[in-house]
Amino acid sequence: MEKQEALINWFKKNTEGYLLFSGGFDSSAVLGAAMKANANIQPIWVNNGFNRAQAGDMIIQARNLGAADLKIIEVTPGETVIANPERRCYHCKSHILSLVPKDGRTIYDGTTASDLGNYRPGKKALDEYHVKSPLAELGISSWETKEIALAFGADPLFAEHESCLATRINYNELLTSERIKAIYEVENYIIDKTGDFHVRCRIDDSDHMRIELTKPESYALITDEKVREELFEIGGKVCLFVTIDVKRSRPNEYDKRIKK
Repeated sequence: MEKQEALINWFKKNTEGYLLFSGGFDSSAVLGAAMKANANIQPIWVNNGFNRAQAGDMIIQARNLGAADLKIIEVTPGETVIANPERRCYHCKSHILSLVPKDGRTIYDGTTASDLGNYRPGKKALDEYHVKSPLAELGISSWETKEIALAFGADPLFAEHESCLATRINYNELLTSERIKAIYEVENYIIDKTGDFHVRCRIDDSDHMRIELTKPESYALITDEKVREELFEIGGKVCLFVTIDVKRSRPNEYDKRIKK
């Protein structure tokens, strides 16, 4: 594949640094290319309590791509991040980047060409820390990174599983551990039963939890009264109402209201 080779060649010129590694397809494509180019790139996975994947899975994913050592950074989100303002991602990303070793080496990430037109306040933090995004630089889309990552040996189950659960809670609603736990449990409940990795359990306000589904199997699943009771048992701990969205899973609708 032409873009796969271009990515490998890119790392033959950019040979040292740190990679913000999530284990998803985007950063997996970057890590795989760096390893193929024999670049001295240290992948870093951040555990800030918002992850849907687990550290053990990410260690395996990094090894799948040729990296023997995955550096894990434990992060406790600050008050500003927990308050969940519209620029939460900027504050969160800034905190994470501040913890990367300051030895003059470049930091890389998995931002793709597809991401550039979306609402991404974290991009400002990337710019401030001079983070390089090879996928975006080479015009590689999110669709293309999946194929590239798989070619390098990424496990699709691990890649699909990783997601930031902080994005599920509407802006200015607190990112409490109880809410994150409920979202994690609802999404994994549905994933375990249907393999619907695109499920999104969203909290719109203190009263309303809304579950977005993608697979027909997921919609069939919720026709079972016992399943609905079990989902409410989880979601009812943090919200008064637990509902199913009639539209399929999609990017955060609230971002459309924000002036970029």
